[in-house]
Amino acid sequence: MPSSLHVSLPDEMRRFVDRRTDGKKQFSTPSEYVRALIRDDMEKEEERSYVHKELLKSAADIKNGRIYSASEVEEYMDEVMVEIKAKAGK
Repeated sequence: MPSSLHVSLPDEMRRFVDRRTDGKKQFSTPSEYVRALIRDDMEKEEERSYVHKELLKSAADIKNGRIYSASEVEEYMDEVMVEIKAKAGK
């Protein structure tokens, strides 16, 4: 069940929200706008968390000697780009 959240805004911010939610643009109501902002923030947080985990894994790989040469990475990236271009052409 949805719950309510009361938010106090300075006048300038309220005017901004009102302009964004005039029904002529993407959002019809302030609630829609706030939900969209929260969804965007949640997605960004997931991305930050993913990047952080990947950096930790990479640091562990380096610490344990599991590293690739620049030429190996470049060769792999070339293969990935060929696959991407092939899929884009379909």
